Amino acid sequence: MICYNDIDKVQIGIAVKPMALENLYQLSEEQCRRLPRQLSEAFFAYPLFCASFPDETTRKECIAFFMTHYLQMLKPYAMFLADSEEMNAVMVVYDSRRFERKAYWQALLRMDLKLLYIVRLLGIRRSIRFAMDWDAFSKRWVRYFERNAYFHLELLYAKEEKKNTLVNVLGELIDEGDIMDMNISVKASDKESALWYERMGFVLMNTIVDEESGLHQYCLIARHHKEQKSWIQDIG
Repeated sequence: MICYNDIDKVQIGIAVKPMALENLYQLSEEQCRRLPRQLSEAFFAYPLFCASFPDETTRKECIAFFMTHYLQMLKPYAMFLADSEEMNAVMVVYDSRRFERKAYWQALLRMDLKLLYIVRLLGIRRSIRFAMDWDAFSKRWVRYFERNAYFHLELLYAKEEKKNTLVNVLGELIDEGDIMDMNISVKASDKESALWYERMGFVLMNTIVDEESGLHQYCLIARHHKEQKSWIQDIG
């Protein structure tokens, strides 16, 4: 098993903080290459993709193509983790400490150019709509609530028969946030998912609504223990 490495351990004196993510499996290069096809199945009914790719005959192809290039763009800045080698549950976590502005925007530009292929499938008007929706529902909102290093949960999914593993996988990330004193942000496009994150300890910070499409983005943050205590004191 290839586990999450320990390059980000923080040393205090001679003690080293343990890392919860060591309990998770890190995806191999080959597994990362296969991931977009699996995501096209898992996110086929995802509200944003349903609105952006209404034609069910091309939706899987569009999702897989988009995910291929989006995850490739994220790779230098994210962790690709699973519960085990069987990948019953998978999550992709953006780590803001890895961000390099120039390289990130160059990678984003390259991704946008590659996504021109989608225009052939959707047409110009629908492609513009998708670009606008994706921009509106990006993780840009996080900057209004975070000034320090943070994790952003880009995606989380599990095989239908293994949904119970989601709690354990997300729990490891929440523990990591407490260990590293880092908050965790996530966005959800449906109320049911937002409520599930709230049960996991996240707090709803904002709801973004696109009036034209009717899409919702629920913006949630799980605060690490130190900040949570400070936040409770501030509002108390």
